[in-house]
Amino acid sequence: MNSLYKAASVAAFVVFFGMLVHLMNAFWLEPTYLGFVDPAKDYADMAKIQNAFESCSMNALHLCSFTYSGFAHMLNGLMFFLLAVAVREAFRVSNPILSQLAYVAGLVCGLGFLATGINDIPGSALSALLREQNPDFNVAILLMTTTVRSIVNIIAITGLGLFAAFTGRAALLSGQFSRWGAWFGFILLVPGIGGLINPVFGFTYLSFVPIWAIWLGLQFKSLAARP
Repeated sequence: MNSLYKAASVAAFVVFFGMLVHLMNAFWLEPTYLGFVDPAKDYADMAKIQNAFESCSMNALHLCSFTYSGFAHMLNGLMFFLLAVAVREAFRVSNPILSQLAYVAGLVCGLGFLATGINDIPGSALSALLREQNPDFNVAILLMTTTVRSIVNIIAITGLGLFAAFTGRAALLSGQFSRWGAWFGFILLVPGIGGLINPVFGFTYLSFVPIWAIWLGLQFKSLAARP
């Protein structure tokens, strides 16, 4: 199992860097260069959404935040599949029910993030093709793409909140991981559940995941080093 835990440690740190990409986009690139100042309104403005997709180029990399986000989401989605397996194995003996619940939540989270990234990268290319051939439906296609992306992203955020909570509970009961990060994981339930009521509130998860991901990576690194 040591090789699995080593891989899970790397996966957690990959998630950390992926979340830093999202934070860079949300708090710097998108408000500064793309005009996304009010998340509750600007991300529903299809003119700004279209501009964000179409303005990216090799000569304007500061306008490529949607592309960066898409690749980060896809990579993080794959990493959560690995983390789900590792958490299930880590707590299989001490907490069999929680380990299975965490496994399912991790898969939901990974699938949601992967789907978000697919919508951003190949999905945006498909959207561009459809809009080019059907100019009368340009806004409708953008609305459809944006709606799908928002839904699968909320699925990912909710799955993440449940994954962190189940993992934290299993860690507290077993004593295998340090307690502070286990408790911190419960904070991710707030945007995870809140996003089901108000999608804008769900995006506050970005502020908490980096700390939790570092903790998880260090725990798996320590677990892998045990004989």
